[in-house]
Amino acid sequence: MTAAIDYGSFNDRGSLEDNDTHSSSSRPSSSAALTYISIGSAIFASILLFLSPSTTHQLPLLKMMAQQTTTDNNLIPDPSAYPHRLFIKRTNTTIPILGFPSVALARLSDPTQQPLANRAVHHAVEDLQIGYFDVAPEYGDGVAQERLGPALKPYRDNVFLAAKTMFRTEEGSRQDLENTLRALQTDHLDLYQFHSISTQDDVNEILGPNGAMKTFQKAKAEGKIRAIGFSAHSEPMAIQMIQSGLVDTCMFPINFVSYHYGGVGQGVLDAALANGVGVIALKSGARGRLTTQSGDAVHVPQQFHHIPEWKRQEMIHYPVVTSPKYYTWYEPEDDPVELNKLVLWALNQKGVTAVLPPGTMDLLDGISDMVRGKGEVPVLSEEDVEGMKRRYEGMDIVPIFHNWSMSGTKVST
Repeated sequence: MTAAIDYGSFNDRGSLEDNDTHSSSSRPSSSAALTYISIGSAIFASILLFLSPSTTHQLPLLKMMAQQTTTDNNLIPDPSAYPHRLFIKRTNTTIPILGFPSVALARLSDPTQQPLANRAVHHAVEDLQIGYFDVAPEYGDGVAQERLGPALKPYRDNVFLAAKTMFRTEEGSRQDLENTLRALQTDHLDLYQFHSISTQDDVNEILGPNGAMKTFQKAKAEGKIRAIGFSAHSEPMAIQMIQSGLVDTCMFPINFVSYHYGGVGQGVLDAALANGVGVIALKSGARGRLTTQSGDAVHVPQQFHHIPEWKRQEMIHYPVVTSPKYYTWYEPEDDPVELNKLVLWALNQKGVTAVLPPGTMDLLDGISDMVRGKGEVPVLSEEDVEGMKRRYEGMDIVPIFHNWSMSGTKVST
């Protein structure tokens, strides 16, 4: 039986509210509070936020949050809150269809902002019942994982935790893994992923004699990671990784506009289905790329702590801009009903296991409301899909990812 569709709407039930109950009807507006951790899901955006100094008007909010850090460790995410789908075929592992975008914590660069991270995770786990978390050291140049570790610690045994590395070499990825385990305050990751594969050089180096795959395989044998995956933007590179037989999972942009107008997505889904690889849909809530007129330029610093030099150089040669409002490096869908349709469209694609929503806490509740408590994923009608096509055909949009040129892959998750 097909589940009924309720696209829902945006609301102010974020993770940073000043209230002592979890009743949605009694919650005051938190849109101002959410601004401080509302960021995009791109490395560029998260790095930019990391470099931005904390503003003085955050202090009252921090003081408020310091009074709301009590956590009932007996509460865990309800495993039946969301539909589950098979993710890691080798171990028959399933995960819920909605993950937590930990990149949203990258703005909290000041350690005194840890209570904000605690509250955000508390809200995600105990109010929204989310049990899948994804993070990367590139988000905020280490900030996101440093904030997520303490916040997630009370729930660690009850959630699926995934992380990534941008390092392609055996030695670089080994050090990065150890740093991530320390920051996340855990002795293992349920999934470890090669981050942002875009070129043939990426694939060759990872799978080469001194490549990062060696680190991954050794860590898996030692029990430090349970599964191996990757994220990618280039469809040919993603297919190569899938067909290598060495990975369990793939993160790839399954985005309505990129799929229909950029030629990106179906090849990856076909390869994943043929090879038993689980797929996480990235960037499902994006319309398209920002322009130099509509976005803010990203400053690239002289040095990073958690990002390899080759990536810094790539950021220089393939510059992007970020949204002044959302801190995303793409133009997000700002209509709440249409945003939920985009997310639902991604979940409707055969082969998709789950989605990571936009990296901003103020959009998470609306998406969660659409699918939480459902026995199965609601199905979009043909009329819905045709309406979406008409909507985006009428807009002057460059797909967030496309197969037209190399620049179509040169952005980061």
